[in-house]
Amino acid sequence: MAHPPPPPPRQRAQSQEPDADRTRERLSAFLGTDVRPREFTLPGGTRIAVDHADAGDPPHLIAQSSALGDRLRSAHRNKAIADAFKLAWLRDHHLPDTRAALVVGAPFARTLVPRTWLTEALAAAEIVILVDGDPLHTLQLDTSP
Repeated sequence: MAHPPPPPPRQRAQSQEPDADRTRERLSAFLGTDVRPREFTLPGGTRIAVDHADAGDPPHLIAQSSALGDRLRSAHRNKAIADAFKLAWLRDHHLPDTRAALVVGAPFARTLVPRTWLTEALAAAEIVILVDGDPLHTLQLDTSP
């Protein structure tokens, strides 16, 4: 009995994210301090990595890049929500004096309108939204009624 041929190798999907180095350089210039990917080992041995953190001990800022592309899909939105949750948890439970920021593209930023649960949740969690536009800038979340 002959075995069927193996399936073709899985091709990696092309990233929708712009060059990570470019984003990191722009974020470093905006903040006035160098940021790099950084991994933290928490009590108990749990390891957690962030896309951007300064060299402070503890860092002054931790950040994740999410939904940076020109086309916004639900998977990008879901990743941004997961990244915000990760940042808030890390800050609230292990780095209480650290600011947490989500670096997003303009299409995602346009979804953060008043009176939506996500805008309210990000504001309540004190997640700073940085829009990787021209220029990179802070988005003030409007939570007015």
